[in-house]
Amino acid sequence: MGCEILGISFDTPEENRAFREKFDFPYRLLADHDEQVGVAYGVRDPGTDKVNFAKRISYLIDPEGVIRRVYEVSDTAAHAATVLADLHELQHDG
Repeated sequence: MGCEILGISFDTPEENRAFREKFDFPYRLLADHDEQVGVAYGVRDPGTDKVNFAKRISYLIDPEGVIRRVYEVSDTAAHAATVLADLHELQHDG
């Protein structure tokens, strides 16, 4: 559908590499070990204790860098279908 999927976590590049290998994860994983991206996107509040894991939040970002949808992912099995439907709608309805 002409899109790119990226993952990001607070883990180190080495931890992300191990995760990708262990689970045969097909997408690029970015390391936000200093948590700056997490703070910028509202996943982590600055000044709080370091979290053990990030909230599962996905963003659908258009080619101009505008966030078009934000998803708090609770049903991981259904999430891809939801995002694909929204992507299809955005591409065809403008």
